[in-house]
Amino acid sequence: MKSAILIAAILAGRLSAAGPAVFHVTTEDLATKPVSPLLAGNFVELGYGFQTEPMMAEMLFNRSFEPYLPYRDNTISWFGLWKNEKDHALGYRTDWRTMSWYHSGYEHNPWFAAPGTEGEFHIDQDSTFFITQSAVRKVRLEPTRDPADVVHGIGAVRLINEEPAEWGALAQEGKYLRRGETYRFRGFLRSAGAPVEAEIRLYPRGQWQKPIAVMKLGRITDAWSVRTAEFRNESFEGYATFSLWIPPRSTVVADNFSLLPASNFHGWREDVVRTIASLSPKVFRFPGGCVASFYDWRDGVGPLDRRRPAPSYFWGGMNYNDLGTDEFAAMCRRVGAEMLFTVNVYNPHKRDYLLTTPNHPPANTPYSFDMSRFTDLETGAKNAAAWVAYCNRSGDGRPKRWDVKYWELDNEPFRWFTAEEYGHAAVVYARAMKAVDPSIKIGIATYGRFRPHIVELLEIAGRDIDFLAARTASEEGLDEVLAVMRAYNQRTGRRLFYANTEWLPREDVQKRRGDNAVFGITRVEQWDRMSRWRMGMVVLANMMSWQRHGGDVGWVNFNNLANTHAQSAIETPKETAYLTACGVALRAIARSPAAWPLRIAGYETRVADELQVQAAWDAARKRLVLYVLNRSAEPREVVFDLSALERRFRSAAVSAIAPPGPETRNTAAEPDAIRLAESAPAQADVGDRYAVHADAWSFREIILE
Repeated sequence: MKSAILIAAILAGRLSAAGPAVFHVTTEDLATKPVSPLLAGNFVELGYGFQTEPMMAEMLFNRSFEPYLPYRDNTISWFGLWKNEKDHALGYRTDWRTMSWYHSGYEHNPWFAAPGTEGEFHIDQDSTFFITQSAVRKVRLEPTRDPADVVHGIGAVRLINEEPAEWGALAQEGKYLRRGETYRFRGFLRSAGAPVEAEIRLYPRGQWQKPIAVMKLGRITDAWSVRTAEFRNESFEGYATFSLWIPPRSTVVADNFSLLPASNFHGWREDVVRTIASLSPKVFRFPGGCVASFYDWRDGVGPLDRRRPAPSYFWGGMNYNDLGTDEFAAMCRRVGAEMLFTVNVYNPHKRDYLLTTPNHPPANTPYSFDMSRFTDLETGAKNAAAWVAYCNRSGDGRPKRWDVKYWELDNEPFRWFTAEEYGHAAVVYARAMKAVDPSIKIGIATYGRFRPHIVELLEIAGRDIDFLAARTASEEGLDEVLAVMRAYNQRTGRRLFYANTEWLPREDVQKRRGDNAVFGITRVEQWDRMSRWRMGMVVLANMMSWQRHGGDVGWVNFNNLANTHAQSAIETPKETAYLTACGVALRAIARSPAAWPLRIAGYETRVADELQVQAAWDAARKRLVLYVLNRSAEPREVVFDLSALERRFRSAAVSAIAPPGPETRNTAAEPDAIRLAESAPAQADVGDRYAVHADAWSFREIILE
C-alpha cells in the first residue's frame, strides 16, 4: 500500500526519485475560455516614493523650486525606513543608500549655492532641498513664494551673488550625461535689478576647474523671459553638475527649469521605454493606486508650463504633473499595451480624509488638504466622462485620440463608501462615461471590505459595468470570486470578467504579522527578497495559476512597474535600465503562446508546490506549450507523456531562466544575472514522451510544433 502511494506521488511530480517524474497530459481543457492575451499587466502610480520620476527624461529634481512635502508615515513604513519598526519615535533613515534596493534613480539632489557642494545625502531633512549659502563665496539662495517671483507652481528661487569680482551660481548635482547625446535647457528668468548676463555650465561632478559645456543665455532683464539653450555632448560620459551662473553683484529670479536629452520620448527616457517594451506588457494601470483617489486628470494635460506641481497628497513628496494622460498613453501605444485608467469617484468623506487620517502632513506644510472639490458625485461623474471624451473623442472621420478601453472606478473605495453607496455611485459614473463612448469597459472594486458584498454590488451595478476589479491573493479566494461572477453571468447573460488590478506576489510559506512587518519578516527584509530570483519564481507560480483559470481572468497587474524598493518589474538608475527578477519572470509569461491549459491525469498543482508543470495548446491548437518550474535546490527530471494527444511534433523551441541560485538578483552592474535565454525552434522528432532536465531554481518553457 505504501509503495502504491509513493509511486502515485512520484507520478504526480510531488516527490523526487531516482527516475523521472512522469506527467500524463490529457486532451481535456482546464477552462472553457482561452487564456486572456492581456493576462500579464503592470501597475504605475504617480507620486509614490519616486516611482515614476526616474523613468522620465527630466534631469532636474524639483525643477520648479517648490517647497517639498515630506514623505508621510505610510510611505516611510512601506519603504522600511523606520529606524525601529515598533517605535516610530526613534525616527527614520534619511539616507537611502543603506537600503538594498537603492540605486541612483532615487537621488533627491538639493539646489545649492555654488561653487560648493550639495552636502549630506538625505531624502527630506528640511523639506526644502535648498542649501542656501556657498561655503567658499558670498553667493546665496533665497527660496521665495512671493507671487511676483513665481511663474509656475507656488515656489521660485532668487540667486544672489554678492561677490565683488567672482561669478556665482545656482547648482544641482547628479546629472548623468551620455556621450553623443544632445541636451536642451529651458527656464524662466528675470533680473532683480539691472540687466545681467547669465549662462548654463555643466561640470564634472564635484569639480569646478573646467566645464564640460557652457551655454550662454544672453542678457536677462527685469521682465520674465523664457531662455533656451542646447549642447551636443561629444565626449563626456558620467555624472555632472548642472549650474546657472551670474556675474558679481547681481541677482536673478529663476523658475520652471528643465534639462532634457533630445532623445526623450514624450518626456520618457528612451532607454526606459525600450526596457518596458522588452517586458511585452499587455495592460498598464494608471495613475494609481491611492493617488488616483485624489487625482484630477485635468492637472496632467496641456502645455507643461501650465501644469501646476502639487503635493502627492496621499504619500507625501511631489507630483509635478509632467507625466499625464498624453505622455502615458503615448508610451503605452509605442510598447503595444492597453491602458486601464483609475477614476476618482467623488465622495463627501474625501473632503477631510487627508486631514483626519493618521500620518497626516506636518502642520507647517504650505498646502491645504481640504478636498472639497472631490465631494460631489454628479460633478465627479461629469469629470470622468470628460476624461473619456478627451481620450476617446472622434468625429469627422478622425480616429480616437488614445482609445482607452478600460476604466476602473476608484482605488480602495471602501475607505469612503459602503458597498451599497458604491454600487449606486458606480451606476452614475458608468452611465455618464458610457454616454460618451459606449464601447468602454468599466470595472468596480470587489476587494477589501467589499468582498463579502459582491452579490449585492452586482445586483445594483452589474448591468452597467463590465469587470470585477479584484485583489484576491490565493487560489481559493480567486475560485470564490469567479464562482459568484460566473453564476451572475449565467443568470443574466452578461459577460463580466475578473481583473486583478493590483497584485503583489507573496511567498506562501510566510504569514502576515503585525502592522510594520509583512509575511513574517520586516519590510526591509521583504523589499530585499523582492529583488531576488526566489520571488521571480513566485511570480511564475502565480501566473501559471491564473493561466489555469482561463479567459475569465482578463489580466493581473503586477505591483509595480518600476522603482518601488525592488517591488518592481524594472529598475531605472540614471545610468541604465534593466529587468528585475520579477520582470524576467513576467516577460516569460507575457511572451508565451499558452492559451488552452490541459488537465494532467492525477495531478493538481498548487502555487506553493516546489515542482510545478503545465501543458497548454496555443490559441490555434497547433503548438503545445510545456512549463517546468523547479523551486527546489535539487535538479529534477521530468517526462511529459503525450500519447493521449495523438499528435506528432517535429520541432522544439526551449526558453529557460536558470540563474545560479534563488538569491541572485539583477543590478545596474549585472543587469543580466537573471535572464530569459530563448532558442530558435530546432528539429526534433518528438514521440509520445518528452523529457526535460530541470536545473535547481529554474523555469523552462518548451514549445513543440
